[in-house]
Amino acid sequence: MKPMEQLDQEEKKILQLLPKGIAQPKPLKELVKLSGLKEREVRGIIYRLIVLHHVPIGAQYNRPNGYYIITNNDERQQALAPLTSQITMMSKRAEIISSAELESEE
Repeated sequence: MKPMEQLDQEEKKILQLLPKGIAQPKPLKELVKLSGLKEREVRGIIYRLIVLHHVPIGAQYNRPNGYYIITNNDERQQALAPLTSQITMMSKRAEIISSAELESEE
């Protein structure tokens, strides 16, 4: 994780709103309300925090749902499970689409 000085103001704001641990994740709607940013902006900032700044942020998709800072390996595994499942499903779709016979080729 990069030092806070390397984050812009919006990144700092969102990072400070995220709880540590999965117990009480912060829903996207709440992050939008508290930050004054748009949903798309908050998602973009979370993406940047993870990809550019290497902040370990997880997302909980069932209740209680929301974002949180990963604090241990159990939380890491819970955050990775839906991502790896989604990758597998998307890869399968891409494989089928790329090999599907097209009407114009019949």
